[in-house]
Amino acid sequence: KEAKRGSPRREERNITVYLSFFVQVSFLSSFYPFLPFPSPIMITSVLLAVLVIGILYLFTQKPQPGTPPKIGALIPFFGCIVQFGKNPLQLIRDCYAKYGDIFTIKILGKDMTFMVGPEAQAVFFNAQDSELSAREAYKFMIPVFGPGVVYDSPTEVMYEQLRFIRSSLALSQLKKSIPIIASEARKYFEEKWGESGECEMLDELNNLTILTASRCLMGEAMRKHLGQDGKRIADLYHELEVGINPISFFFPNLPLPGMKRRDKARAQIGEIFEAVIKERRANPGVAHDDIMGTLMESEYKDGTQLNDTQLAGMMVALLFAGQHTSSITATWTGLLMNNNKSVLQEVISEHKQVKEQFNGEITFDSIKASNKLENCVREALRMYPPLIILMRKVLKDMHYTSTTKNQDGTTATVDYMIPAGHIMAVSPGASMTLDDVFSHSKTFDPARWERGEQDKAKFSIISFGGGRHGCPGENFGIFQIKTIWTVLLETYELDFGTVPPPDYTSLVAGPKPPVLVKYRKRTSPL
Repeated sequence: KEAKRGSPRREERNITVYLSFFVQVSFLSSFYPFLPFPSPIMITSVLLAVLVIGILYLFTQKPQPGTPPKIGALIPFFGCIVQFGKNPLQLIRDCYAKYGDIFTIKILGKDMTFMVGPEAQAVFFNAQDSELSAREAYKFMIPVFGPGVVYDSPTEVMYEQLRFIRSSLALSQLKKSIPIIASEARKYFEEKWGESGECEMLDELNNLTILTASRCLMGEAMRKHLGQDGKRIADLYHELEVGINPISFFFPNLPLPGMKRRDKARAQIGEIFEAVIKERRANPGVAHDDIMGTLMESEYKDGTQLNDTQLAGMMVALLFAGQHTSSITATWTGLLMNNNKSVLQEVISEHKQVKEQFNGEITFDSIKASNKLENCVREALRMYPPLIILMRKVLKDMHYTSTTKNQDGTTATVDYMIPAGHIMAVSPGASMTLDDVFSHSKTFDPARWERGEQDKAKFSIISFGGGRHGCPGENFGIFQIKTIWTVLLETYELDFGTVPPPDYTSLVAGPKPPVLVKYRKRTSPL
């Protein structure tokens, strides 16, 4: 057990490690097309330089006593980038199996200390802002959200902006949003799908969630800016997503094609939102009962309000945070439900009962009453959370006592120190599929939510984060997905293929495309 939880043997540091590393870096140019290796000569030059630096590194690096086991430390700078790029969750799971609930992975010059499992994750979610900083960890999102917004603002300003967001997503606003979402979904499927056909479900739900979220955020006037079926804004947001990849986390401003397209798309989205804002400011007598209207009236403690650039950035952040996670989760929900026919029949039976109870109307109360459907959504989030890693920067040395059970039933503890400067991370995708936390954790079992498995340990479910930084849009996201699937189930019979593996080319992981679905309109609605 001690060997399992200890650091890799130091005597294994030798030149053969760097020869192995030489081969790994050569592989990078074919694995990551967005890494800029323009010619074989440059590749050779870079590899030789890194080999020399690696040998020097071999004799100069000294581990800090009491720190977590470090993986990838033998390979200077690059560390575990190849494994991380291929399948980050598998790397985290392998490290958990070998080293326990705390370990450090070296990736592109950064030390990322992972806390896996409810006990370890409590350190992450219960920490004070003086210990862990979300703002410092997510600076790579500044090119997406824009200047002066959230992670590009002082901590106290960031919290005030989050307060504005929480107020705008209040229960009263959510209740008004459900009929809007249902109306947009029905109109979309009627105009776009027709009677029968085949579609790529991830794309379709991406377009639809852009439509529904934009309407709820910015009202009916936003429709003219969305393009046909919401495709214009959906395509721009897709460029933002593509620009947020594993490389952008470490180097957010590299002059790479994907990041250039990200910046161009961000500028265009900003122009669209600022046009809506200017139109509203030019007509101050017109009331707007939507999320943008609430934000426009919000005031900082000093009495000032968001300027147009900040307001546009807040809208970009809100739509980005909600739209792509909702479309991905809605797709996973459909895949998993339709590949488990008994679960699907239970959801359909519940839908019929709810529809009769509420006279066929889709309202906040009818969606709230659809408990089995919600269990499916939350179970999909447990198995395939879109955000596979959550991060904070360590501002001061922190301590954690890891406890494990030995084969004889006794327990062993090890005290660890996480140094300031590390990135502390938790992985929803890895931790919510631990067999020692959830029974048959890799199995889609919505009924576990009725059994209360999620309540057995605090921070066992972290789909929406937790603690002081929990996602303020959780209820909106869940209700949006439930409403869309209510419309789909009552209108169409669907034939999904098998469940595909996750796609880890982005930091927001969805099912690997294409997700093809055959559909046929029901002769009479459910």
